Amino acid sequence: MRGYIPPIGDTSKQAGKRLASLLTELAETQPFQSNIVVVTHGGIITDFLVHSFPINELTVWHPDFVTVQSQLIVECSVTILSWEKGKFQILDFASVEHL
Repeated sequence: MRGYIPPIGDTSKQAGKRLASLLTELAETQPFQSNIVVVTHGGIITDFLVHSFPINELTVWHPDFVTVQSQLIVECSVTILSWEKGKFQILDFASVEHL
């Protein structure tokens, strides 16, 4: 229910759009090839991904990405993105190799 508006807060669509805006601003204002770390909970990461990527790119990481998105990002996992020519690319999704 990406359009559900809770009593306090944003819809998941709004949250994904807000994170996309922040990440785009950071990517465009930081020096080329900077490393930027953003820490947030898994829900807003999947909201961002669903907002920012076509389904066929998300299903590379899980065949039913949209259906099970709320179960895909475990605690302390790392998702890595790159920014090139005004577009994000997913390099790694919900990795726990560091744990």
